Amino acid sequence: MKKIINKIALISLIFLSTSAFSQGGGYWNFQWNIAFPTGDTKEFISKASLRGFGLEGRGFVTDQLLVGGRIAWNVFYENFENITQQVNETTVITGYTQKYLNAMPLMITGHYEFNQHSGSVLPYIGVGLGTYYMQSRDFVGIYYIQENDWHFGFYPEVGVVLPLGGSTSNTGLNAAVQYNMAAKTKDAAAQSWIGLNIGITYIF
Repeated sequence: MKKIINKIALISLIFLSTSAFSQGGGYWNFQWNIAFPTGDTKEFISKASLRGFGLEGRGFVTDQLLVGGRIAWNVFYENFENITQQVNETTVITGYTQKYLNAMPLMITGHYEFNQHSGSVLPYIGVGLGTYYMQSRDFVGIYYIQENDWHFGFYPEVGVVLPLGGSTSNTGLNAAVQYNMAAKTKDAAAQSWIGLNIGITYIF
């Protein structure tokens, strides 16, 4: 069932993105993602992630409304001191501890742009809705526990596109803040983080 849901989400993402771009005009955003863990994610790894990137396409469906899709990846990582950890009722291990969390959202997006003037600063608000693939690894010495989970999730977003070179330019800078929320599943805790995304925009 999970595989079917994920395939439907991917097909929907491609369909909506293609439909939006066919209207004419939009953006491609290429971003460096910085992430600050919150909630259960912070309990597992407290350090911010500087290792992340995102690719997003948006197309206009009206003069100010855009729909599209986004795929991204963040790697959270933290080292700890030697600790003793109980694996099960009969096994206890001691060793140097490392924790990793790979987070990959696959989202359908909608955005509302406040400024319609070509070549001007373009502030916007938006939302992403879709699925998050989360892979965690908890190392103690050479041993580790790995979990792989798909979560339903969403994010609200506020950001800005700054065109470079006036109304004739098709490039710009972009910056956005997101709150990513991957909902709890039957077998896995919820995951959440604040994302600061900075990058280059191609305007078409």
